[in-house]
Amino acid sequence: MKLSKKINFSLITTLVLFIGCTSQYAFTFDEEEAKLNEKPLYRAAIIDRFFPPSEPFLNAKDKESHTWMYGLVDVDRDRVKEPYYHGDIVQIIAASPQIAFTRYPIEGKQKPMKEILTNLRVILARMPTLPVDSLVLSWESSTLISAFPTPFEKRYSERYIQVLKAWGKNDEIWSDTYQVIRALEALTEQGVKVFTIAGNSGARTVNTLSFAKGVTTVGAKEPELSYFITNNVFVDVYEQAAYEIKRIDNQIGQTVGYDINNDGCEDIPLALISRTKQTTLPAKVWPPIKGSSFAAPLAMKKALLNLQDNQEIVCPTL
Repeated sequence: MKLSKKINFSLITTLVLFIGCTSQYAFTFDEEEAKLNEKPLYRAAIIDRFFPPSEPFLNAKDKESHTWMYGLVDVDRDRVKEPYYHGDIVQIIAASPQIAFTRYPIEGKQKPMKEILTNLRVILARMPTLPVDSLVLSWESSTLISAFPTPFEKRYSERYIQVLKAWGKNDEIWSDTYQVIRALEALTEQGVKVFTIAGNSGARTVNTLSFAKGVTTVGAKEPELSYFITNNVFVDVYEQAAYEIKRIDNQIGQTVGYDINNDGCEDIPLALISRTKQTTLPAKVWPPIKGSSFAAPLAMKKALLNLQDNQEIVCPTL
C-alpha cells in the first residue's frame, strides 16, 4: 500500500513536471510567433504647411481667408475650402498604422527655404533623443537646367551644389537652399531616408534639393503630367502624382466622407466638409489634386513598409 502511494505520487509529480515544461515551451513558442508577426513601427517627419497654423485665427473671416489661400480642396463647391492644406494631403497619402508622424510646419512667417532650414536644424538636433527613420520634403527650389555646367549628369552633383553656394553669396534664397542641401545630407548620413520631389516647374528645370547626396527624388508615374512635372537625370523613382477624390457611401447609401488616394479609407470625414450650401455632394471632386508633391509621400510609404502595388491596405487613424 505504501509502495502504491509512492508510485502514484511519482506519477503525479512526473505529470506536473511534464505539463509545466510543455506549458513553458508553448508560451515560448507563442512569444516567438508573436514577435515574428509583429510589424515594425517607423517615425517619419514632414516639413510642410498644415492646418491649423500654430497661431490662432483672429476671427472667422481670417480663418476663411487663410483656408481659401492655402486649402487644396473644396469638396462641395461652396467656395469654402475644407481644412486640408498641402502638408495634410501629403500626410494622408503617406499614412499607415505603422508610421508615426512628427509635423514640422512652414508657417509663412519667413521665406519657405528659411523655415525649411530652421526645421531641418531642429530635426538634426533632436536625432539623439527623437530620431526619425524618414523625412518627406515635398517642396522645391527649382531653376533651369541650363544654368549649370554641361554635361548635366548626376555624378556631377557636387559641382552644381558649388554653383548654388556661389549664387548664395548675393542671394539669400540660394544661400538657404545650399544650407538646406547640406542639412539633408547630414540626415542621410545618419541613415534617414529622405524623399523630395522632382518639381512642378516644367520639363527644362531641376529641383536643386535633389542634388543632395543620398536623397531620393520622386517624379510622376503618369506620362500625361510631363508638361509640368519635371523629369531629369536626378529623378530616382516614379509614383502616382494625380489623385481623384471620391465620395464614400455606407451600405444604405449615406455619405460618410471622401477618399483621397483610392484606398477605400475615409480621408475627409463628412463632419469636416463646410457644406454652407445644401447641395448634393459630388461622387468625384474636380479637379483632381496633382503634382510631384503627392508622389513623394507614396514613395516613402512604399520604401519604409516594403509595399507592392495593389497590396492590401489597412486604414490609418489620422
